Amino acid sequence: MKNKPQPLSEFYRDAATKDNVHAYLVEFLQQEAVKKVFNREDTSAVAEAKEMIDAAFNEMDYLFGGKVEKKEQVNEAR
Repeated sequence: MKNKPQPLSEFYRDAATKDNVHAYLVEFLQQEAVKKVFNREDTSAVAEAKEMIDAAFNEMDYLFGGKVEKKEQVNEAR
């Protein structure tokens, strides 16, 4: 994401709302998974959706949280 949308950064800074939205999305996926299980349907898409939601929230941490991924330092002199 090249430009940081202002409303999204405001959403990120409101930790309670952000956490509630994440919890709601995960709960919704759990309910959908149960429906699929009872209907004997494939649930792999639900697991993939959960991974994508988590990745999106992690991306917000990176974009708006100022977190920098630590890179392993390698001593080139050795």
